[in-house]
Amino acid sequence: MQDDLDDLLAHAARRPAVPSEALMNRVMADALALQPAVPTPRQAPVRRPGVLARLGALFGGPPALAGLGTAAVFGLALGYLNPTTFDYLTGASADTAEFFPEADFLTTEG
Repeated sequence: MQDDLDDLLAHAARRPAVPSEALMNRVMADALALQPAVPTPRQAPVRRPGVLARLGALFGGPPALAGLGTAAVFGLALGYLNPTTFDYLTGASADTAEFFPEADFLTTEG
């Protein structure tokens, strides 16, 4: 019995098993049916920059706009406030000329 099994295994080793063409076609058809569908690539729409972005780019971008805004706020503050009110910042008194002696209307209500 041992010799019969050895003969059978030796015979199987000499002749490798090759699947038939029909079997390979069925296996490939099953494998392709189970594959996920390939998504179609979509092109993203081209977005144009808005009006504020184009205006900001015209002045040089965010850093330039930050500097411009800071200068504008400082200019408005300096133009609105009397330079003598900045004495507490510098610690010195400044002799100023009175260009508008009646400029109190800017700081009063009503």
